[in-house]
Amino acid sequence: MHDFQWRTLLLTVPFLLGCTLGRVTADEPGSKPQENVKVAKEVQGAKELSVAPLDHVVYPKDRPTWISDPVKQEGNGTTFVVVSGPSDTREQSLQDLKLMRRAALSNYIGNVTGTFGSTDFYQINDQRIDRDLSGRRYSGELTVGGTTQYENAVEIRVTESERKLMLDASKNIEVSQRLATLGVATLGGFITLVVSSTAIGVAVRRRERK
Repeated sequence: MHDFQWRTLLLTVPFLLGCTLGRVTADEPGSKPQENVKVAKEVQGAKELSVAPLDHVVYPKDRPTWISDPVKQEGNGTTFVVVSGPSDTREQSLQDLKLMRRAALSNYIGNVTGTFGSTDFYQINDQRIDRDLSGRRYSGELTVGGTTQYENAVEIRVTESERKLMLDASKNIEVSQRLATLGVATLGGFITLVVSSTAIGVAVRRRERK
C-alpha cells in the first residue's frame, strides 16, 4: 500500500513541475507572438493616425462664414465670392485671387450679355475691380496635410448700373460688327460692279472695232 502511494507521488511531482515550468515559460517575453503582433499593430496604427492625410484641410476658427455664401441676386445686381486655392506663400495666394476674380467676372459678363466667347469689349483692370467691384475681403492661413498654407477671398458686387454698362458695351460692339460686315459687303459689291462695268466696256469696244 505504501509502495503504491510513493509511486503515485513520484509520478505526480514531475507532472506538476512540467506544468509549472510551462506556465512560467509562457509568461516570459516573446512567448506570446500573437499578442505581441497585435500590440505592434495597435502602436503602428496609432502612429499612422497621428499623421494627417495629405488632402486633410483644417480651417481656422476665425474664418468668416460669408466665404461660403452662394451667389446672391438682388434685383439686377449680383454678389458672389471668389476664393483662391491654398498657396505656399501669401504673395502667390494674392496673385491667384487676381486671376480667379478676372475669370469669374469674364464668365459673369458672358452670361449677362450672351457672349460666351471673348469679353474683351468690356475691359476691367485690377485697380477698377478693387475700387468699384470689391466688397468684403479676407486673408488667412489654413492647414493642408499638416502644412501651413495661405488663402485669400473677396466679395464681388456687380451693381445694376454696372450690369447696364456691360449690356451697353455688348450692344455697341454688336452694332460695330454689323456695320463692319455691312461695309465689307458694300465694298465687295462696289468692286464687283466696277469689275463688271470694266469688263462690259472692254467687250463693247472690241465689238465696235470689229
